Amino acid sequence: MSKRTRRAAERPRRQYWKWAVSLLVCVQLLAVFAEPFRFFTRSMRGTSPAADPLRWVLAPYVEFAYLNHGYFFFAPEPGPSHLMDCRLQFDSGEEGRLVFPDRRAQWPRLLYHRHFMLAEFLHQLHVPPFEPELAADNPRLAEDWRAERQLYERVRGSMVDHLLAKYEAQAATIDRLEHRLPSDDEVLRQRLPLDSPSLYFTLPDGPPLDGPPLDASLPVRGQPPGAIRAGAGVLLAPQPAPGPRSERGGQAEEVQP
Repeated sequence: MSKRTRRAAERPRRQYWKWAVSLLVCVQLLAVFAEPFRFFTRSMRGTSPAADPLRWVLAPYVEFAYLNHGYFFFAPEPGPSHLMDCRLQFDSGEEGRLVFPDRRAQWPRLLYHRHFMLAEFLHQLHVPPFEPELAADNPRLAEDWRAERQLYERVRGSMVDHLLAKYEAQAATIDRLEHRLPSDDEVLRQRLPLDSPSLYFTLPDGPPLDGPPLDASLPVRGQPPGAIRAGAGVLLAPQPAPGPRSERGGQAEEVQP
């Protein structure tokens, strides 16, 4: 076989490889584009019909390559962040408090990010305590409600057990804190710092079904700090928990689920 004939036979093979590689590159680019395009075309009525078909076709590859993460948290309008407020009681009667995440105590940044994700994970799992009368007519709702509440309690319980073992405490509780974003007026006119205590609130474990109506003086977005009633939304400075195993010198506690 002459060289000219051999080159003519190899040319179609090279073209096939070029087409195959080009197709894979196009699929990758479309997959990277599909998720943010679908996210940014959402509205209150759902996602855009122009974005859904492309996302549905590429869904297996997008989810396999994990290209659908981050867009909800790193969105142009992020929501409030959440923290864990851990309170410890010791046999001596002494009390300690830990707040996670804490960028001043948790270093390097990766350790802070770990605690940040744990706090958000616990918040996302939260389901109010099961109320049988609210799900009496819907067995499926009751079953799902119980299962989701049990999952939340197991995860929170594992974190409590870790705190008890690490600090040799007698009792421990974990509450969820919400750190809301200040309004434009609070930032530009009132010069409210991002870490102002008035921006932190303790989230209840469940709604006050049998309690009195909500206090109208509770703070809402855009109210000045002076409108907050005494004792509401106040976050004390993070305090390291005492005990033989407490870390000092900027080293951070590691909470594990």
